[in-house]
Amino acid sequence: MENKKIAVIAGTPVDTKMGADFLNSKGLNAFSYPVSQDPREQLLFQTLPVEQRKKELLKLISKIKDDKMDAIFVYCNSLSASIDFHELSNLSKIYIVTPLDVYEFLANKFNHLGLICANNQATGGIEKLIVNTNPKCTVVGLGSMTLVDNVEAEIPPMEIIKNNHLEDIIKFYEGINVEALILGCTHFPYFENELKSLTKLDIINPAEKMYEFLCDNLNK
Repeated sequence: MENKKIAVIAGTPVDTKMGADFLNSKGLNAFSYPVSQDPREQLLFQTLPVEQRKKELLKLISKIKDDKMDAIFVYCNSLSASIDFHELSNLSKIYIVTPLDVYEFLANKFNHLGLICANNQATGGIEKLIVNTNPKCTVVGLGSMTLVDNVEAEIPPMEIIKNNHLEDIIKFYEGINVEALILGCTHFPYFENELKSLTKLDIINPAEKMYEFLCDNLNK
């Protein structure tokens, strides 16, 4: 498996590099394929008509296949919620794993979840998937592009938490007794450890489970 080449698709160069670094730390050969150059451009991309987004992504996947990649790791929650990557996988004949695969898995384990995302496109997409998988599950979500901008600017994690009142948001989620809090943006592991230090809530970073799914496919 160490010779496998994995394409990392994400919204911006920053989170694409974060995804590639994550896979490289696991001993895989990961290569970056960002969809946009900054968070605002990414948000504009995700609000394009579905067929236009699909066309652009199929073009990118075609390049990835030309580069002889073995699989695709979509390291972006809002992007994966804005397009049907299962359809793109079938059309392109290449394995694609996204955070949504993890949420489908998690949906059957919980009935009350907190969710923090980069924007409400992602919040709605993730909630829809979870509730369709488990109609008994309630999802309480928040979308904040400011958090993404802060991570891209490399503001220290505790400063991000303070400036965005994340401790108050954590207390809100504790108060309504969510069973777990999903970090619904791949920028957010940047302050994951600091967030965990403030709460006993189960904070879920989907990347590890995505890696498991990827390895299962590569080892077939």
